[in-house]
Amino acid sequence: MTTIPTEVTLDQRRAACRALGLPPAMVADLRLAREGVRASLYVLDREGRRIAHGEQPLTAEVHIPAAEEVTTP
Repeated sequence: MTTIPTEVTLDQRRAACRALGLPPAMVADLRLAREGVRASLYVLDREGRRIAHGEQPLTAEVHIPAAEEVTTP
C-alpha cells in the first residue's frame, strides 16, 4: 500500500490548478471525485479584486465532469 501524504504543498496545489486550467489565485477550494472536479472560485470585480459578501469572499462553484475515455500520456 502506498503512503498517504499528511499534507499538500502550495506548489502541488498550484500545479493541480494549472493542470485543470484554473488560475490558482482564484481557487478557494478544489475537490476531486469520481464524477469529476468541483472548484470554488473567488468572484472578482472588474478591477480583479475579490468581492466580499459580509465578512467572507464571494465564491462561485464550478463542476468539471470526468471524461468517459481513458487517456495515457
